[in-house]
Amino acid sequence: MKRRLTLFFALCAFVSFSQSKSVTAPIADVTLFLSGAQVTHKGGVTLKKGENTLVLSGLTAGMDVNSIQILGNKDYTILSVKHQMNYTSKVSNTRVRAIQDSIKLLGFQTSERASLRAVYQEEKAFLQANRSIKGDNGLLIREDLAEMADFYRSRMKEIEYKILDLNQTDRESNEKLQRLQTQLSQLQSQNVTNPGEIEFVVTTDEDKKADVVITYLATNAGWTPYYDLRAEDIESDIEFTYRAKVWQGTGVDWKRVNLTISTGNPNVGAQVPALNPWYVNIYSPQAYRPRGARAEAYDDYQRPAAVSGYAQEMNKSSLAMNNMLTSASYTTITSNSVSTEFKISIKYDIASDNQPVEVAMQKQRLKASYKYVAIPKLEAAAYLQADIIDWMQYSLLSGESNIYFKGTFVGNGYIDPALANDTLQLSLGRDNAITVKRDQVKDFCKTSVFGVKKSTSKAYEITIVNTKKKAINIEVYDQVPLTQNADLEVVVEELSGATQEVATGKVTWKMTVEPEKTQKRQLRFTVKYPKKNLIQNL
Repeated sequence: MKRRLTLFFALCAFVSFSQSKSVTAPIADVTLFLSGAQVTHKGGVTLKKGENTLVLSGLTAGMDVNSIQILGNKDYTILSVKHQMNYTSKVSNTRVRAIQDSIKLLGFQTSERASLRAVYQEEKAFLQANRSIKGDNGLLIREDLAEMADFYRSRMKEIEYKILDLNQTDRESNEKLQRLQTQLSQLQSQNVTNPGEIEFVVTTDEDKKADVVITYLATNAGWTPYYDLRAEDIESDIEFTYRAKVWQGTGVDWKRVNLTISTGNPNVGAQVPALNPWYVNIYSPQAYRPRGARAEAYDDYQRPAAVSGYAQEMNKSSLAMNNMLTSASYTTITSNSVSTEFKISIKYDIASDNQPVEVAMQKQRLKASYKYVAIPKLEAAAYLQADIIDWMQYSLLSGESNIYFKGTFVGNGYIDPALANDTLQLSLGRDNAITVKRDQVKDFCKTSVFGVKKSTSKAYEITIVNTKKKAINIEVYDQVPLTQNADLEVVVEELSGATQEVATGKVTWKMTVEPEKTQKRQLRFTVKYPKKNLIQNL
């Protein structure tokens, strides 16, 4: 008898130990990185004295298993943590369920129309089968015949219109159904169908209730920055709104979560990179050998490095010249040495559908100085530009911007802090009240020969017309050609007070144009070269 009781209690203890307890711990906090998100589950559990096997289910399979953490708690000791997949369960998000419900509704409505169409077809057949014009005493009189014809024509016309309307609705419904099925396929391919689980074993010295906090890194989530820039006039501050487009496709909807936007990126390695030796050597260009029978004729031909370098330098030069309350009111900004975090105190719902959700992180009024910029060689237009000095404190990232001036949307721009130095330059769009043009001065454009040398002269006149009622400050950019060939010589003859960057050839005029006035500037230069040669890009 004692052996049976002992075996019974041992089995009870084994069953009690082997059973796992499900933990209810919904997602409470999410920190979104540029790529990836740190997800935090919070909940409570009742523990029994001794070892307890706990399981948190319904997690995305797209997580970094190595990032799983169960925060320590004085109420229990963690013995082990294990991640596994639950292939008997599936995750469904709000967007997927909504599309599935819409598909079911469309199917029901299609069946309704099919039934109604069948009724109309039966009525049509009935009318056609009973369209005899004879009465009991022979032919109908004229009035009866007209009445019968009117009824037949009117009802058949009505039935035909009804059937046409049903067919058109079917076609529209089928198109919508195809779109929904395509969206559903995309969402189901993007999202996880088999959720993950975290199983962990804890031990405690007594029965008690305890809090559970579990964090991990989900990979299929992130955010991209973009900005709204608003200015009322060229004397006001810029209203600057820093926004995030948040998205996630983890397979689990985030409901009423505390959201933090971080400029950090956990996918970037934390290891300090190694600085390897830097070797330099003399450049020896390879001979250019075209394929085919004439390859031998080019054995001694080499591409001149000077031409390639000149082209690259000119490309660089051209590129340099072309270049109400919201959640922002409830944002706490924290900066450290590697990233900045924007903690939003408003709770958010973000469905697992990879669709962007807009979050305003920061809203400021920035002191700016305004000027106009024109490059008439490239475009006959003047652009309003705002220069901001203290921009570094806002932890900006590269992103698109929406630009508004005097309450009107004027276009899209791009903010790239990597190209800014102490001043961030923001383009606010073109101003059609300022006319800019660049014309050749034919009297100075000519080609002459002196002995073995040839010289080609170019001259341009730049005209700026200010039709506004206020004076404007404008910077006008142009350029003179550069050469790395000793046989070429560029002589600048007229700059009309402009400054020239010798390394790039960039020419800059800074001027103030009074209201309803015109100013003109000239650029003249001459290129001298051997008369047997031709000059490119002149």
